Amino acid sequence: MKNIYLLAVVATTCFFACSSSHKTESNQNSPHASNEWELQVVDSIQVDYLGTVGGADYKNGIGVIFNFKENKLLKFDSTGKILHEQSYPTEGPGKIQYPSQIKILDEGEVLAASFMGWLYELNPDLSFKREIKLEFPTEAKDGGGLLKNLDIWNGKIISYYPGRDGANPYDPFFFRDHFLLEKINPTTGESEPIIRIPKTSRYSTDKYFERPFLQFVVLKNHLYLTLENEPLIHVYDLAKNNEYQHTFNFKPSKFLENGEHSKPYEYISFNKMRDAGILQFYPTEQGIFVLYTEGIPEDIYQQNELKKPENFPLHKKYQRQVIKIINPDSTLSNEINLSYRIGRILNIESLSKPFYALRNDEYLGEEQDYLTFYKLQLVKK
Repeated sequence: MKNIYLLAVVATTCFFACSSSHKTESNQNSPHASNEWELQVVDSIQVDYLGTVGGADYKNGIGVIFNFKENKLLKFDSTGKILHEQSYPTEGPGKIQYPSQIKILDEGEVLAASFMGWLYELNPDLSFKREIKLEFPTEAKDGGGLLKNLDIWNGKIISYYPGRDGANPYDPFFFRDHFLLEKINPTTGESEPIIRIPKTSRYSTDKYFERPFLQFVVLKNHLYLTLENEPLIHVYDLAKNNEYQHTFNFKPSKFLENGEHSKPYEYISFNKMRDAGILQFYPTEQGIFVLYTEGIPEDIYQQNELKKPENFPLHKKYQRQVIKIINPDSTLSNEINLSYRIGRILNIESLSKPFYALRNDEYLGEEQDYLTFYKLQLVKK
């Protein structure tokens, strides 16, 4: 990396790492501990590839990203060196259809799923190994990307793969009436349904609300699940027959949502206003990292014609993207305002370790022939 570029990154660290002035109470059990965090840019890497990132994972110094246009996966190391890249046919033998969901396994192999739910195993060099076929077809028609809805527990794959018994994930009461995930035997393709929405969620009721995207992450024996437009994270114990444990509320100071609907299939967000939404979340042993947007109220949305697709880039002007940490004792951190110069995060393995996020060149108005990933570090004040 060029020295001039490194100096530029260091010089802009303070710009990126700004936190709100609102304080939260200190941990009562540890009066000298701080719940105030800030985000620092400590370095960056460049990957010699020109293309968009439609899915990603990072583990043990290795990153894998997906490009939709080329139907390609690319693997790189912590220096930005490309290790392997592979484009896949979408028809015929060895076909892989848009593997936007990516999970790097401990042995270096990669588990991938399309936005439609089809599952694939890939070798460490990203070559096709096999397709994992389930007993019934998926009914999903969207989703994926950098949302987390593919994981591993106890040798089984856990996936958001709606369609069991013909269940329609677009039904207004899908989240209330059906199991949400499938636990899959990767050898046989047999699966069992797991995880019901708890009573703490409004989607457990008979009322109509905006349809949300679902995300989940497995940490040891616990599964953490969230619906994007509720400031809640639900916890289940997989070792206790998937028993529901409790729900965290990260209590954002601003989290707009359009409330109860008068009828089914009424889509208000992105038409009249924009709901707040959980973009990404990462449970770790040190706490739960949550990244969310605050939403845009109806008056601003209408005045600035933000419904028009050509004005979607302006949404960033009218809402913050914010980081918040839920500590293991349920206390909450300050709200950390994250610049839109920092795009989607690849993964967070530990709050005490650095992690990588894509630089948003489109927001910066810069055109590069390579991808830049910021190396970020959360630091307690």
